[in-house]
Amino acid sequence: MALALLGVILLVDVIAPPEVDFSAFYLVPVIWLAWCRGTREGLFMALFCGVGWYLHALLSGRYASSEWYRLWDALNKQISYLLAAWAVGALRREVLAQQSLNQKLQASMAEVRELKGLLPVCAWCHKIRDDQGQWHSMEVFLLQRTGAAATHGICPSCLEKAEPELGSLRSTD
Repeated sequence: MALALLGVILLVDVIAPPEVDFSAFYLVPVIWLAWCRGTREGLFMALFCGVGWYLHALLSGRYASSEWYRLWDALNKQISYLLAAWAVGALRREVLAQQSLNQKLQASMAEVRELKGLLPVCAWCHKIRDDQGQWHSMEVFLLQRTGAAATHGICPSCLEKAEPELGSLRSTD
């Protein structure tokens, strides 16, 4: 597609009188290919466009007081096409990276559930009352609301308090 676009631009440039310069239009296939396919393909298209412009300028009979001036002009155009391909390719990479980060963020946010407000907790058994007035164990409540499963252990202060009781249970076993 980009080569066809370059062909159309070359054809219009050939048909146009020598006084009319279409060198800026050669950027269109370079930018399009660099955006759609990447930097490398854009750079190759930039090379084709620069060479195509130079060959057309050489064969069209455009006036140049010296061939060095025509070559210098072609070199400037070639550099601008290459820079455009590189810049658009870099922009494309950044946009794709940003899209990837946004997708990861959306996936992470979909996994996060948040509890807000006050939770009615029984002072004795530590069950939690839901919006319908039903009482659930803390483990079940958290699992239903957040998807997080609870594990059980004993904190050092509770272990200290329970140690005398646990010691008496161990001696009877």
